[in-house]
Amino acid sequence: MPLINLLSGSCNIGPCVLGLGTFDGFHLGHRALLSELIGQAREKRLPAVIFSFDHPPRRILHPEGFLGELTTPEEKFSLLLASGVDWVVFRPFDRIFSRTSPADFICSEILGQLQAKFVCVGFNFHFGYDRQGCAESLCNDLAGAGSSCLVIPAVEVGGLTVSSTRIREAIAEGKLELANRLLGREANFSGVVIHGDHRGRAMGFPTANLDLEGTAKVLPPRGVYLCMVDTPMGSHHSLVNIGIRPTFQKIHAILEAHLLDFQGDLYHHTIRVRFQKRLRSEIKFPSQAALIEQIQIDLKQARQMIQGMAIISDP
Repeated sequence: MPLINLLSGSCNIGPCVLGLGTFDGFHLGHRALLSELIGQAREKRLPAVIFSFDHPPRRILHPEGFLGELTTPEEKFSLLLASGVDWVVFRPFDRIFSRTSPADFICSEILGQLQAKFVCVGFNFHFGYDRQGCAESLCNDLAGAGSSCLVIPAVEVGGLTVSSTRIREAIAEGKLELANRLLGREANFSGVVIHGDHRGRAMGFPTANLDLEGTAKVLPPRGVYLCMVDTPMGSHHSLVNIGIRPTFQKIHAILEAHLLDFQGDLYHHTIRVRFQKRLRSEIKFPSQAALIEQIQIDLKQARQMIQGMAIISDP
């Protein structure tokens, strides 16, 4: 199994080329590092190994200022394993481990358990207690131990440096086109379709509903969005509402996806919602009739956007 929990025992991988990072989001910067990692590993005829944590350390250490994860652990490990590396090694992050000094981390994990002969890190890499270690200090310490380190420079898109923090902020502000450009893919949310109050179906707009309570992922603000929804029956353009449905005096946050031109039963199936464009904020309407009228306007706008995207992509 190419996914290893470092706490489960010895890795037994042997000497390797090692990539270090949180890798939350699997964005364009991460992919640049992975490309270099794999190239170095093939050149040196050593396994390409990633070491990461299950969750971003900031979620544990500074939850009050953390907007949310870009990828769940399952999503992140799946993306890393599909990238072409040979092994993904992770360790559950906790406050006890956060007190590990940079020197101890290098000695115990990097050179000890992982036996790294060559290490790749991003330009903004920090590690060890209170983030005291950095990319430059890591290179110096590894050189003294007979190993090498390569620092991957920043990746820029439209003059902006790609980073997980910048992407989280873009999603939280509803700037989905920016977030998706920096990710190199579409920000998304997955879940199992639950039963709602079936009010959407009664109004003529049936929805697949996902519960948002308790999610660790960063989400766009409340509002209406154009999305693609991946289902076991295929992918469909969708009009999606994120919010609490204030018109009906609700307080529980859910995601409601109205799949365009879709007929089928999605209850208890897992779907993935890929965010594309924000249409408007969530609004409390004076009546159900007013809400229906606005949904019809939203659907017309969504179809115009879909048509526009099709024209742009048509060679």
